[in-house]
Amino acid sequence: MFRRIAIALAVAMVGAGVAASFVVAATPAGAAKRPACSNPAAKQSGTVAYRTLPGVPTRLTSLDVHTFAGACDAPVVVWVHGGGYAVGDKANQMTDKVRLARAQGWVLVSVNYRLTRPGMSWSAQYPDHFDDVAHALAWVHANITKYGGDPDRIALLGHSAGADIVANVVTNPTYLAKVGLQPSDLACFGPLDTEGFDKTTAGQAEQGQWQRALGNDPDYARNTSATLIAEADAGIPPAIGVVRGAPGRRAIETAFLARLADLGVPTITIDARGLSHGDVNSHIGAVGDTVMTPPLVAFLDDCFSR
Repeated sequence: MFRRIAIALAVAMVGAGVAASFVVAATPAGAAKRPACSNPAAKQSGTVAYRTLPGVPTRLTSLDVHTFAGACDAPVVVWVHGGGYAVGDKANQMTDKVRLARAQGWVLVSVNYRLTRPGMSWSAQYPDHFDDVAHALAWVHANITKYGGDPDRIALLGHSAGADIVANVVTNPTYLAKVGLQPSDLACFGPLDTEGFDKTTAGQAEQGQWQRALGNDPDYARNTSATLIAEADAGIPPAIGVVRGAPGRRAIETAFLARLADLGVPTITIDARGLSHGDVNSHIGAVGDTVMTPPLVAFLDDCFSR
């Protein structure tokens, strides 16, 4: 199935010079094959604290659940925002994503995590960001049935710093192990646009955010680079990623997906050379988008039907 998707997406690649149109299905592929619903939603959309830490503002360890009327055993998409590990919020640029999720029949969960803000008593350091997202996933796994979601069909996506966090949480099993989970408990994942896959070769302009957020580990550049830590038999689920930006960035993003493929992980690449870093995020679910949304929906449909 992933091979067929890859062939279908080839016509949509930016710079290919081929005009293509896509129809996004209103119902996830494979939904009709599932048995009758046994766990209808008992709760409505809302904000929940997935963990409570002394001295840490609750908003930093909270998540937003976006469900829909009639949700029952629905696939779940967990979104991790970016912001250089220092800024950002679970509510940022979510309008189009929420609309897309409801149209597709997905429950969408957007996650906050502790930020690195030097001078603040709660400022995060390694591995706080990764641990928070792992705890958020544990909450989703344990509670999402109350919102009509299926804990056996969870996709983890993130952009920018969120992509770096997602990649670490999935390729380094220790974070999920702390909360009783493993990478194979996820249906698939998508770290979208980061040079953090290999911090040892990333450009100098990117290094500051990582030094501030992760530098309490002297070997953070190696220990938090997903390309370098991903190993066989870790249970890494199917992945989707983008390739865009300057040649060095494209090389890092390509090498990450190639490493996963070498480990036997099914991978899909979105050629986003025509998009800016911010566009990768803002185009998801946007009306008229032909670069991010169609391949992402196709990937998730296949992921949730496996």
